[in-house]
Amino acid sequence: MSTILDGFRWLLDPDNWGGRNGIGRAVFQHVWYSLVATVAAIVIAFPIGVAIGHTGRGRFLAANVSGVWRAIPTIGVVTIVFRWQPLSVWPVLLALVVLAIPPIVLNTVAGFDSVAPDVRDAAQGMGLTGWQSVRQVEIPNALPLILAGVRSATLQVIATATIAAYVGLGGLGRFIIDGYAVRDYGEVFGGSFVVAVLALLSEGAFALLQRAASPGVERRRRTSTIPTVVPQPQLGGT
Repeated sequence: MSTILDGFRWLLDPDNWGGRNGIGRAVFQHVWYSLVATVAAIVIAFPIGVAIGHTGRGRFLAANVSGVWRAIPTIGVVTIVFRWQPLSVWPVLLALVVLAIPPIVLNTVAGFDSVAPDVRDAAQGMGLTGWQSVRQVEIPNALPLILAGVRSATLQVIATATIAAYVGLGGLGRFIIDGYAVRDYGEVFGGSFVVAVLALLSEGAFALLQRAASPGVERRRRTSTIPTVVPQPQLGGT
C-alpha cells in the first residue's frame, strides 16, 4: 500500500512533469514510438493478411510463421540491432514492429474468413472484379476483426515500448528502470501506472471504433443478398 501511495505522490508532484526528464516528455516519446511502430506494422501486415484472406493461400504458413515470430524475444531484437545501430531509435522501432505484425496478419485473415460465402457470390454476380470485391465487400465486412487485430497489436506495443529506456532512448520505461536502480518504487509504480493509463485509453478508443464498424457490417450483410425474380409464364394466348 505504501508503494501505491508513494507512486501517486510522485505522479502528483509538479516537479516530475516538466523539463527534459519529466513525465510529459516521456509520455510524448512513448506515444510517438508506439504510434510509428503500429503504423509501420499495419503497412506491412495488412496487405499480407488481405492477400492470404482473399486467395485462401498461405494460411498454414502464416499461422506457423506468426507463432515463431511471436516467440522472438523483443529485448533480444533491440540488443542485436542496437549493436549495429547504436544510439539510434531504429532498434526499438524494429522490435516493436516485429511484435505488432502477427496479430494484424492473423486477424485480417480471420476477418476475411468471416465474410459469408453468399456475400462473395453476390459480389461476383454483380460483376465485381477480385480487387473491387476486396475493396468494396470483403474489407468492409471484415473490418471489426481487422480492428481487433490492430487493437491487440497496439496494446502490446504500448506495453512493450518501455524497452526504449533499456538503450537510453527515454519513454515511460525510464522511470521503471531508473526507479528500480535506486529502489524508488514510488517512481516505478508511477511510470507503470501511466503506461497502464495509455493502454486503457487505447483500448477504449478501439472499442468505440469496433462498435461503430459493427452496425455497418450488419447492414451490409442484410442487404447483400440480391433477390432473384423468377419470371412467371403468362396464362392464355391466341
